[in-house]
Amino acid sequence: MGIEWMNIELKRDGNGRIFSHVRQIWLHETPEERVRQEYLRTLVNEYGYSLGQIAEEMAVVERGSSKARADFLIWRTPEDKASGLKPLIVVECKADNVTIDQSTYTQGSNYAQYTGARFFVTHNHRETKYFKVDHARMAPNFDEIEDIPHADATSKEIDALIARLKTFKEDEFADLLGRCHDIIRNREHLDPAAAFDEIAKILFVKTGLERRLRQGHTRRNLFSTEFVEEQRKIYGDPVDTLFRETKAEYRADFIFQNDEKINLKYATVIAIVKELERYNLSDTSEDIKGIAFERFLGRTFRGKLVSSLPLVLLWNSWCAC
Repeated sequence: MGIEWMNIELKRDGNGRIFSHVRQIWLHETPEERVRQEYLRTLVNEYGYSLGQIAEEMAVVERGSSKARADFLIWRTPEDKASGLKPLIVVECKADNVTIDQSTYTQGSNYAQYTGARFFVTHNHRETKYFKVDHARMAPNFDEIEDIPHADATSKEIDALIARLKTFKEDEFADLLGRCHDIIRNREHLDPAAAFDEIAKILFVKTGLERRLRQGHTRRNLFSTEFVEEQRKIYGDPVDTLFRETKAEYRADFIFQNDEKINLKYATVIAIVKELERYNLSDTSEDIKGIAFERFLGRTFRGKLVSSLPLVLLWNSWCAC
């Protein structure tokens, strides 16, 4: 792809100025400029983007006599940038004393809409969020995801990132728990409590795999139908294999018995993985998860007192992520 790997360092002149590596000029070090130049280091040093792929403070739309400027636009390759093709990512930075809120997300979305970018980022040192943009949808047409692509991501990896790992909103999680519970009950004919325990095991696997992804132990989302179907060529029950591996990682938490396994047919498990694969449980707010469990339990058990130790410990592991 013609991308060069390099590292850059912050440069200050001792007179209140900070160096822009993209524009090759010295700038007054305002709080926002400091955030911007520090995040440029992240884009280059951690994500692998070259300076030739990045534009800084570039006008994306005119507003009367002024022009709205994106902090950074990032292209797949320097050649794409030079050819005037659509950028891949828009980055909107704010000073640390500025609260990033819905208006910032809308601003990033608008810039992505104007430029045709597939992703945008909102960032200061207190919060960094990543979004995908669906240009086929009416506004608001963006959803939060786990991360943006690295510079060496293939088109297939970018498409996979777009297709998966969004956080739950409002009733989505409760509704999805209900669908998964119905899948298990209808296919396996388990009683509600037993079906509930099987859901807890699969959510446990997903949480563990998300932690691996977050900590950089893997670049690929392993909780996907694609990965599970690939692994079935090697293992008879790939999800139960992942369950055993995840249990070992959490052994000190005593969430499940050593001999416990996922007691579901492969077709049932793959149907549940398909329901869950595009969501990110770990980054979903505790409030949404808590409300979802209350609503799901209320709908499913109709006032009966239900206690699930695995689920309680799973909840604690989520909160610690």
